[in-house]
Amino acid sequence: MYAKLVAVMVALGFFIPLLVAGFFLLSVGRGLGAALERLMADHSELLAASTPDVETARRAAARLDVGIRFEGPSGRWSTDGTVPGLGAAALSQGAAPGRRSCGPACYVVTRSDGGSYLFQWRLHQRARAAHDRLLLLLLGLLVAVVVAAYALLRRILRPLGWLRAAVARVGEGHLDVEVGRRTSDEFGELADAFDRMVGRVREMVRSRDRLLLDVSHELRSPLTRMKVALALGADDARRRCLESNVAEMEAMVTELLELERLRDQRGLRLQECDLVSIVQDAARAFEDRPPGAVFGARPAELRLRIDPDKVRRVLGNVLENASKYSLPDSGPVRISIDEDTASAVVHVEDDGPGIPEKDLERLFEPFFRVDPSRSRRTGGYGLGLSLCKRIMEAHGGGIVAANRPGRGASFRITFSRP
Repeated sequence: MYAKLVAVMVALGFFIPLLVAGFFLLSVGRGLGAALERLMADHSELLAASTPDVETARRAAARLDVGIRFEGPSGRWSTDGTVPGLGAAALSQGAAPGRRSCGPACYVVTRSDGGSYLFQWRLHQRARAAHDRLLLLLLGLLVAVVVAAYALLRRILRPLGWLRAAVARVGEGHLDVEVGRRTSDEFGELADAFDRMVGRVREMVRSRDRLLLDVSHELRSPLTRMKVALALGADDARRRCLESNVAEMEAMVTELLELERLRDQRGLRLQECDLVSIVQDAARAFEDRPPGAVFGARPAELRLRIDPDKVRRVLGNVLENASKYSLPDSGPVRISIDEDTASAVVHVEDDGPGIPEKDLERLFEPFFRVDPSRSRRTGGYGLGLSLCKRIMEAHGGGIVAANRPGRGASFRITFSRP
């Protein structure tokens, strides 16, 4: 793009002065020359008709920048020595009265009494010199404007060069590139957007690396326990332990695979369902589990095109967390639904300890647990909420968490409406 703009500037710098020069030479120059010829010829006749003497002619010559020579029966005179004689004009005595041209800007006017005036004008030379100076001035201004525009364009487009170099480095695998905002215009905004994009890509790569490390770590423990159990022999107790570890590893792998399938919406089976009845069933499953669940405000029916099994899984995970992290004096989990023309939202609010502010941003990352010291038996694998987020994004909606004023956390589960 930059090379094309430079090529356009060079072409303009060449063709615009060429067009201006052609216009001046072919149009302005010719028109000005013809007008001056008519003016000098007519003025020559007027001066000859006034029959000036030598002193009057000299004053007129000084004022009009013209050389005058007179030859006739009454004598001969000239305003200056540079005016050619009438013989040089190929005219003779006794020629018919009238005006004749004797060269460029040179006219001979013959009167009826036999006297002849020769006018050698220098005005056309001055006009031509002014015309040429004006043309050169305009050409110089055009060239200066083109050069200044090129320099300004080069300065304006400099961020593109920085971005091109940064893109090349990112293409080589260097994700530590940062262009930085060096201008306050649209290119500065573009540089900011590029830096944010690279930052997100860098974070995605780091998250993927952390995911691989966490998967390796999480799978290593059940595999090690299975090896130990197999080495010690497989009585009933050890067999049950082995089966539990296998089930644990299988559940973890299943959730990881589910996360990947939902990335491209391949894991959804959409059908038209009543969201109110699905939420009501999920709430009923936790009514008898401390601290309980209460399904409050809701419409009579809310039909959406969703995957009911996946939505039940989201609601189950959120309610399970609310129950698991409840306090002895926690009130029941409150569930409600509201809707508008664009979306439907399920609100889940608990009365637990809340979520540490530093953990809110990472709450939906795979293998992230609010309390790393908790065992998997009480804290899970850290895949439940990340799976919830992936399910809701596959539905075109989302899930966000926030702390309630005072105590407790709230989850906002949003479904987009067609």
